[in-house]
Amino acid sequence: MSFNERTKGFTLIELLVVVAIIAIASAASIPMGLSFLRNYNISGAANNIGSQMQKARSQAVKLNTQRGVLLNFNYPEADMYQWTSLDPNPMTGVSDGGVYPDFDPKNYDETLLVFGAVPDVPFNTDNPDPANGVMSPHGVPFDLQQISFDAGTFNALLFRSDGSVRAVDSAGASGGAGVLTPAGLDWTLTIRDSETGLTRGITITRNGRITMQENP
Repeated sequence: MSFNERTKGFTLIELLVVVAIIAIASAASIPMGLSFLRNYNISGAANNIGSQMQKARSQAVKLNTQRGVLLNFNYPEADMYQWTSLDPNPMTGVSDGGVYPDFDPKNYDETLLVFGAVPDVPFNTDNPDPANGVMSPHGVPFDLQQISFDAGTFNALLFRSDGSVRAVDSAGASGGAGVLTPAGLDWTLTIRDSETGLTRGITITRNGRITMQENP
């Protein structure tokens, strides 16, 4: 047998060493992978809420809204959220609900914190549906899945035509619970992963600036 023939292949010990190294590396990467997935879920939910805040604000400016665009939390069900315009149909003057605010969005009354109602299910997803009294634009309802809102004071954000934002209460939030907590002149909401306990804070200023915080 030649030297080259005798040196081909691997010995059993060498194969076992390689398998052991792969097993150790795989075991070490599992916690890292799980940590990534856990953070991915909560971060993805926070980013999506921030995106919908920006969407609602842009709609308020784009529509030159007179009564505002609401981003409702715990609507149409608990741990869901959706934006809807409060403006009536410009052709008929008919609104989506029986009670709507009557105010100049550039002359905001800080004492007026309850702003009418949003459409009842299933009319919250028709955009528009005049036959059922739905006249103004609506966003798509988002479900947090295993993520939930921590309790707060207000259940909605009101976006106005000048790009400004206020935290308010809306009578149409099916979940009914507030999620927004005053933080100085700003407002913060916290979301929580029910499986991991991880949380994220989302703060929005009165001029619509959004920041994310990784809470302990």
